[in-house]
Amino acid sequence: MKSLYVALVIAAVVYCSHAFPQKEGAFFTNEAIRQAQHTQLIPQGATIQKVQEGVEVASFESIPGNEPINLHSILKDYVPEEVVSNLQAQVDQVGKS
Repeated sequence: MKSLYVALVIAAVVYCSHAFPQKEGAFFTNEAIRQAQHTQLIPQGATIQKVQEGVEVASFESIPGNEPINLHSILKDYVPEEVVSNLQAQVDQVGKS
């Protein structure tokens, strides 16, 4: 009987987690907008009309702070070259000011 109860609880948890999926990063939307305005990615007076959930195309963890990040090698198969070049220029400026 106890194992049936445990199985029902686990099934309920799984059902609820699928019914209400988490929107990772949604909590940080306002902060992300403030940072984008601060770094002039978004003009200061701009009005944000819609925020769209991002898609993770690549992920790297534990990159040492002194190691350069080459976005071309990471994103070349997913993002147009001109976008990667623009992002690379911005990434290269991080920590220099």
